[in-house]
Parts: sequence; structure tokens; C-alpha cells
Amino acid sequence: MKKMNVAYLRVSTEAQTEKYGLDVQKQKILDFCEKNGIVIDRWYIDGGYSGSKLDRPEIQKLLDDAESGGIQRVFIYKLDRMSRDVIDTLTLLYRVLPKYGVEIVSMTEDLRFDNPMDKVMIGVNAIMGQYEREIIYMRTRAGMVERVKKGLWMGGGRIPWGYRYDRNDGILHIVPEQAEMVRQAYKMYIEGYSCDSISKLLGFKGERIVIEILKRKSNLGLIEYKGEVYQGQHEPIIDEETFYRAQECMEKRHTNAHVSDNNILTGLCWCGVCGARMRYQKWGSYHKLVCYSQQTSKEYMKRDPNCDNVKPKAENIENEVEDYFLTFALRVEETQKAENRADLLEDAVKKANAKIKKLYNLYAENSSDNLLEVIQDEEKRLKDIKKELEAEKKKERLFDADRVDRIKQATEAWEILSNSEKNKVLKEAIERVIVTGDNMEIRFFTF
Repeated sequence: MKKMNVAYLRVSTEAQTEKYGLDVQKQKILDFCEKNGIVIDRWYIDGGYSGSKLDRPEIQKLLDDAESGGIQRVFIYKLDRMSRDVIDTLTLLYRVLPKYGVEIVSMTEDLRFDNPMDKVMIGVNAIMGQYEREIIYMRTRAGMVERVKKGLWMGGGRIPWGYRYDRNDGILHIVPEQAEMVRQAYKMYIEGYSCDSISKLLGFKGERIVIEILKRKSNLGLIEYKGEVYQGQHEPIIDEETFYRAQECMEKRHTNAHVSDNNILTGLCWCGVCGARMRYQKWGSYHKLVCYSQQTSKEYMKRDPNCDNVKPKAENIENEVEDYFLTFALRVEETQKAENRADLLEDAVKKANAKIKKLYNLYAENSSDNLLEVIQDEEKRLKDIKKELEAEKKKERLFDADRVDRIKQATEAWEILSNSEKNKVLKEAIERVIVTGDNMEIRFFTF
């Protein structure tokens, strides 16, 4: 088998600071080979790889071909093109390539091994290559620190999801559609969805992207570089409260401090006989739903110690609720009833305020103890109405566009959700499930 004459070229990730690019290296080798009647049979080119390590694809191919006995000579522009690490350089020169009978020819250096001084000079060249690499690294890092101190992004590479990078001003700019996905990811994670479910529901390519999004401080308008955080010039996607709440949730889940319930109807079931809440209770190999009035613990949860509601198998109730909910989700609308209790109470507040105002006008014209008593009674009634309105607003959960979207997205991926995630979705739509024996009634929130 005829052995090949090959050439190896490399520019590093710091190529913009180097004096010679790929075209310069290649032309120098071509000129040399043309003068000496040599033809290059194969080119190995690593573009955009640092010389600090040998885990570059083309240098590895070259070494594989050398090991198989297919290479006679390797032409390089300069020794540091193969490696800028002293140990790697000397290993290649004295151990690896000689073992395979491969000669190295440099365009800018006289690589001779005839006497000890030749070897010393090669070692010096290798040391200078590593020294230059470290100087470039220090200069690059120093320049990057100054850049991020000004609030400018670090350049190309991995741009954070939700942003695009503009080379003209050096600043990240929000991509509205992606930014909305980022906001939804934070919201859903805080609500209890797993990163895997968020990925599938929102259309990210894997849960790893979701995890990175949740951890990135760039979403706060900050820039992280080498363990330090700098204020960026770019606009934040989320607020600090949301970001740090997500970090707390992540920490809790990581340390198992957050224990998610594994039952889909937890917190939703009420007894249809006495009105107390119901809980899951292990019953052999399955669970039953049991009224708190029938429990010896938690006396304050009891409504009627003589409650005789049966204990239905939880799975049967769960299946029924899921079927009703999925049907409900198909027809849910972004509307609400024309009149609901909160509306009526708000109207009553307006009327009471107007009446009290009139009474005060009358009192101003004609002071009367009887009239003052009437005013005081009306003010007390107004206070009671306001208290009732506040309670109603807390209880009432009307569907808005975001909630409808979340419900519909969740139902599309229902089979892949965990029980705890299903529980959170059900609580978006269901006020309570009233269980009487083996029968149940679902009360959905107003929509």
C-alpha cells in the first residue's frame, strides 16, 4: 500500500487573534510542495478548535490513519497547529508518530532530531506555543470581562432561548413568541408541572432545554460569565419574584422537601351526606375515599360523627371524573355567566354607597338622631356586603384565556401527565367533587 503525503491545518476558537488563517496555512504548504514536486493526497482540517487538547475530529482521523500505516509525511504550517500543549506536542513528536513511521514537516520550523540541541529547540518551540496559547486566553478573557461589564452579550454561540443576538449593537433582543414560551415554562413549573411535561406541552426539544431556561439569569436581564454576574443591557423576560420562586421549587424538588401527592383527586372530594371533606385511605391493594367525619383523627374536620356515607373505591370515582373532565375540556369556552354572585354583590355595593351618600345629604340639611341611626345601619350593611363580596371573589375562579389554553394543552397530553400534574389541572376547572355512595356530582367553576 502506497503511503500518503498529508497536510494538517487548524484555526482555534481564538482565530480572530491569530496571524494566520486556514487559507494562509494551506497556501504555504502548497507552495512548498510545488517547489519540491510533492502532491498532498489528503487534507485534515480542524476549523474552530483550540490547540489545548487533542480531542479534535480531524487530528484523531489523522492519528487513526497513521496507526493503520497509511501516512508517510504530515505537512504543517507550524508546530503549534498540531498542539499548543507541551506534553501533547512532545508525545506526538517523539512517541506516537515515530512509532508509525510518520515524518513531520513544518513550513516555518526546522524539525530535526539529530542531536540533543535539536531536541532542546523543539522543546523550546513547544513551550513557546503553550505560552502563546495561555497569553491569548488571558487577553481574550480580559476583553470578555470588559465586554460583559458594559452589559454586552458574549457574542455568538449559545444564545439564550427567548432572545436573538444582534452583532451590530452586541445586545440580546427579545423574540416575542419564544419569550412567551419562557414565561409559560416558569409559570407551569411553579404550579407543579415537571420539566418533561412542560417540554411536551409547550413544544421544547427535551426537558434539558426547560431546565436550562429555568436556571438562566439572562432571563432577568443579567449576564453570567466565569462565575460572576453582570447587569446586561438587554430587556428581562421575567421578574425577580418569578425567577427566585422557580429556583426555590427546584431546590425543594431536588432535596425531596417537596412531596407531591400521587392521587389525582386529592383536595377535591367532599362528602355528599354530611358535607365534610374526604380523603384517600389505603385499603389492601387499593385506595378508598373516606369521609373525615368517619375518622378518629382531625376532630376539627368532622361535620357529623354519625355520617354513614359508604367508602367507594377511589379508582372508580377517578375514572368517572376523568371522563367528565375530558368531555368538559372539549367544550370549555372563554366566557362566563352574564350574571354571577360576585356581579350581584358588586351592584349591591354601588347601590348601598349611593343610598348612604343621599342619607348624609339629608342629614346635612336636617340633623336627626333617627336619620343617623339609619345611616349607621346602612354602613354596617355595606360592610357586610363588602366582606361577602371579598369572600366570593376568593372562591370564584372564572376562566380566562390563559387558563383555557392550559387546560386544553393538558388534555392533549393527558396520558403522559403524572397523577400530581393531573390533580393540578383538575383544580383549574373543578371546584369540588361531591361523593355520595358510589355516585358523584362534579361542580365546575363558572365558565
